Amino acid sequence: MPEKLNKPLYKKLYKQWVLCCYALSFFSRCPVPQSINFKAYPFHLGNTYFPFVGALYALICFAVYCVSISVFDHTISIIFMLLAGLLLTGAFHEDGLADCCDGFGGGYNKKQCLSIMKDSQIGTYGVLGLIILFTLKVTTLIQLSQLNQFSEFGLVHFFGVLFSAAVVSRFSALCLIQYSEYARVDETSKSTQSSHQLPLPYLLGALLFSLLSLLWMPVISILVIVIVTTISTLLCRSYFHKKIEGYTGDCLGFLQQLNELLILLTCLALFGASLA
Repeated sequence: MPEKLNKPLYKKLYKQWVLCCYALSFFSRCPVPQSINFKAYPFHLGNTYFPFVGALYALICFAVYCVSISVFDHTISIIFMLLAGLLLTGAFHEDGLADCCDGFGGGYNKKQCLSIMKDSQIGTYGVLGLIILFTLKVTTLIQLSQLNQFSEFGLVHFFGVLFSAAVVSRFSALCLIQYSEYARVDETSKSTQSSHQLPLPYLLGALLFSLLSLLWMPVISILVIVIVTTISTLLCRSYFHKKIEGYTGDCLGFLQQLNELLILLTCLALFGASLA
């Protein structure tokens, strides 16, 4: 009898496990069990675990940083940390940012923008976008890591910044999916399969997880980060709609990277000022 009672619960938990594997397989290079049936459930439901992938990203990056800092200085440790993150995600989101920079920088209409973004070759705008991104990200993370010398900050708070930035920036990409239209017509690509809106309970679950990632901060810091990421997401959504009448997977990568950087910069401004 207990086994029969637990069977519905097992099915629900197994479904969530499969959806989590969907997210891990799509948004990272983490291996998933080969026995997973990727046609068992609608693929887009795995998007709800996108912020969870961000949490895993932050954990691995922080672990690499902690190992590196025992041997090297802050700068080298940060570079190793970012390298670990790139290996984990396969530079998935950075590639989207570069493609967006090329597409919107070189395209004059929707067709041109989408065509350039589809091109696998990187152009001048993409290279400049990545240089600016990593210059700001490395510099910001170095300054955040150097706040460890102050007892008011410390390694735990440094991890908190990484965790919050990785999780919340990925949730902002979910919001773009939820409240905008996919710009491409091609229905065969995997990106198209994952571009459908989430049912409200799934979206609320991702929102709750993202908000929980911020609870270690003071309330005023949480409000500032929410305001900054909301404005950034709305502005990007408006720009994408104006240029291509929607979004693509590259746009999601651009937004995720932009908001992650903005959260890091905001935390540096908030915590750096409080320790000055």
